[in-house]
Amino acid sequence: MANSSVVNETTTESNGMYDYDPEDGYYSSSFVLPCSNEFPYHCSVAISALCIALVGIIGNLTVIGSMIRERLYKKTSHMSILVLAVTDILCLLVFSAREFIYFPNEFYFKKNYTFSGAACVAIFVLNNTPDLSSCWNVMYLAYERYVLVTNPFIYMDKHTPTIVVIRAVVTFIMIGLLNLGYAVIMVNLSRCPDFILIPVYCGFINVPIIGISLFSLVFFHCSKVYKLKKLSNVEGRHSQYTKQYPHMTQIVYTIVIIFILSQIPYFIFDVVSIFESFDNNIWPMEYYDVILNIGIAAFLLNYSSNPFIYWLTPLGLGKCKRGPLKRSREASSFNQTKFSDVQ
Repeated sequence: MANSSVVNETTTESNGMYDYDPEDGYYSSSFVLPCSNEFPYHCSVAISALCIALVGIIGNLTVIGSMIRERLYKKTSHMSILVLAVTDILCLLVFSAREFIYFPNEFYFKKNYTFSGAACVAIFVLNNTPDLSSCWNVMYLAYERYVLVTNPFIYMDKHTPTIVVIRAVVTFIMIGLLNLGYAVIMVNLSRCPDFILIPVYCGFINVPIIGISLFSLVFFHCSKVYKLKKLSNVEGRHSQYTKQYPHMTQIVYTIVIIFILSQIPYFIFDVVSIFESFDNNIWPMEYYDVILNIGIAAFLLNYSSNPFIYWLTPLGLGKCKRGPLKRSREASSFNQTKFSDVQ
């Protein structure tokens, strides 16, 4: 994930090390608060971003509470949303701490505190893991919907809330270990904690992981459209199942679209940073300010908007009044009920 403090840094390279000049106006020997002269963002951007983050944290906590209270977590799709809400909260907390506390005061921390290699590695892992995990959780959410629409019977048999939780935990651990290994290598190549601030170092790990998730989202959509087109002339239970629960499908589509759009600014920034690390000047430095301010707003809106997407589409899918289900000897009726419970 890119960060704004690299925008106006003047760096000199010596023996593979990067030295940052604290006289460039973006570093201060005292603690920097939002809207102060030394703060790297415009005051309006900082205040708006903090408000969006606060609303997003409260909204996601409300979604988690609502799902637990209504026991919606017993359904696979809702459990996927619950997992996404948890990672959204982590992303908002980490992003706010990173952009409004750590990076604006990085020189202050370096001057007053000693950064060990372990501390540098821990900061990098805590910074990158929640966001990259959330990217893959969005991909898993789209995959669940893809399987539900194209192979509903496989979805009933193989996709359960327990699998969703296990998959999310394993993904978080694996991405954390990947960041850990990468950070250990970078500590040996660059002075700690400066490497955290160099965008190309983040880009080398963020671009592949986020790129894979974005490609997968597009692939699932195109594959689903293709399969449904082939099945468009097929009538019966399968075609009925694929048309059920349109509200949840709208939720997933909206989440995926907003996620893709929100990743574009930072993704472009990371890609450009990688190219410029090979002495390829793509654009002037002032463009970084523009794209990073846009990226901050897009990033926060992505993780803060999901609770309102649930409610507008609406979250109360599990609250719909259902008449008592009568037992039927027909296998189709049994499968219909089972499908509803799993979904």
